[in-house]
Amino acid sequence: MVITKKKKLFIVFSGELRFFEQNFLSIENNLNEFEKIYLFYPWTKEKSKIELFKKYHNNSNIEYILEQNWKETIGRIKYPDYAASIPSLFYMWDALTQSFLKIKNKLSDDDIIMRFRTDIIIHSTKLNLNLNDIKDNTLYIPDCYHWNGYNDQVFLSKVKTLSRFNDFFEFINFSIDNNDFICPEYNFYKFLSKKKINTIFFEFNYQILKNQKIINNKKLFVKEKKSYIPLKDKINIKFLKILYKFKNFKNFYIKKKNRNRTQNIFDE
Repeated sequence: MVITKKKKLFIVFSGELRFFEQNFLSIENNLNEFEKIYLFYPWTKEKSKIELFKKYHNNSNIEYILEQNWKETIGRIKYPDYAASIPSLFYMWDALTQSFLKIKNKLSDDDIIMRFRTDIIIHSTKLNLNLNDIKDNTLYIPDCYHWNGYNDQVFLSKVKTLSRFNDFFEFINFSIDNNDFICPEYNFYKFLSKKKINTIFFEFNYQILKNQKIINNKKLFVKEKKSYIPLKDKINIKFLKILYKFKNFKNFYIKKKNRNRTQNIFDE
């Protein structure tokens, strides 16, 4: 009997650590067609959580990263997306870009990474991608939760593609100076377009686990503001949404399904 060696998939987490047990079990119970190797790049302030974290990920590679202060940069934004957490955009991508630099020194160019979050609960048993077919200069993105641009919660790529993100914050600073709409998914889409990084969408069913008490407290104490979107950005966003709906014609216009509405599940 010939035993086929599983392809390695490096699952990358960075920044804040949340929902260890639920997240770990959801990964371990799925994606079993791969040899899963976990790479963690948490903020140094997360050290108090690490021992509990290791209970579930005891064989993981852990390297701490330093959290920067983005308050001044965020204060320069003229048109923020109030529906999103703009500070989270900066801290998320700061963690990711720092992680990518470390990964490039650790792995080979053709290794495959999967950018992931510790609050994701997987429902797909398989990835429905052949890792041997992953192309250079290409991101593989689940075809859901795009909101105003492209889903930035999960993606796969070769390690060599990560170097394209070295100047991500140069792009964000240019966007701020240009008075563009600052929105996580929209800026992700614009960056990929500017860098001519190819995108391939695939079916992958998952949800984001949220803390119900925190959500309720935010609703009590934070007054929602309406975002102003400059005309040029509004046209781009409208076009992306129409394109997505036609690409998923059956779900939108026949089954009447809006997958964005099912993104979140809540931890009691």
